[in-house]
Amino acid sequence: MSEKARELYAKEIIDGKIDPMTTDFETFAKQFAKKELIGFEELGDDIAPVIRYLLENEEESLADDLKGAWQAQHYVDIAEAMLFEDFDMDMAKIVVNKALSLADSSEDYVNIAELFIEEWADKDKAAEAYKKGIEVAKETTDLTFVADSIADTDYLDDKEWAHTVYQEALSLAKDVYDFIYVARSVATPEYLDDQAAAKEILDVARGMVDEKDLAQNVRLALSYAQFCSDFESAKEYFVKSLNLAEGFEEFFYILQNIALAGMDADFFKKIMKITLLSMNEQSQKEQVAELVEEYLNEKALVEFLRRSSAEEIIALYSKKDLEDLKLEYAGKILTNEIDPKEISFAEYAKK
Repeated sequence: MSEKARELYAKEIIDGKIDPMTTDFETFAKQFAKKELIGFEELGDDIAPVIRYLLENEEESLADDLKGAWQAQHYVDIAEAMLFEDFDMDMAKIVVNKALSLADSSEDYVNIAELFIEEWADKDKAAEAYKKGIEVAKETTDLTFVADSIADTDYLDDKEWAHTVYQEALSLAKDVYDFIYVARSVATPEYLDDQAAAKEILDVARGMVDEKDLAQNVRLALSYAQFCSDFESAKEYFVKSLNLAEGFEEFFYILQNIALAGMDADFFKKIMKITLLSMNEQSQKEQVAELVEEYLNEKALVEFLRRSSAEEIIALYSKKDLEDLKLEYAGKILTNEIDPKEISFAEYAKK
């Protein structure tokens, strides 16, 4: 230890950081032993200078964090703290490079790449991190996460490369949710802003949907509406989901998503009626009333729902009108419960 202390003492004099006239070796050794400078070199030549720098600036807490760091994200967090406190950017960059050497997940590499761009405008170094993030990706979500950052106008803003990575992400897709995940990104304005491509992806997802899974049908319907403004396809899958729903909670879930999708008011009110007919508690009509108040500018309808009992509402809406029957008929065709070649709408309506 004394040998290392002497070497450090000489180096500090050479660098002009201490004056041997005012700080003798004994004082130096005690001071640095207290700050645990001696022995930290075993952490590596890359990090040792940063710890020394932090201790010289009386940042013992950050220095301790750096000594205990062992994951890439630890180093990223420390670098961000240093940058926030306006410490030397070269020292912070050493820490980020250390993170890059330890990263082992797509998320790690993206976080590092974005930091290189945000703080140093170093797109070459960021590209290096993105490439490694692609190499370690195992799932559609991993590759999509990398592609999002590559495409993002605030980061690399490389649409062509991002498009290639999105295609790779689709090649790993295992279910309808993976396709939807990529479609969302492709349609996002800050990424590719390509609604036509998003629709193509969702059209492929049709073949992945479990026809008996209500949540999958609702999610695909919502995605068609939100990502590519295809309200006809959205309506088709909302109707399919209606024929899978059982009980108020599931019908109300569909109604909430119809509102989120921004479907037309007439369609919303048709599904609202079906939802109200499935009530079995007084409190449920208030849930519908609140949603109607948020979604439709129809005060009279909201007041009617709030002043009437659940029994009165059900009695009013219990008779199916022609439009309800058409919706029901179409839904059964979509879920293969009815063959329109064998049963016409007129025959169905007579039942």
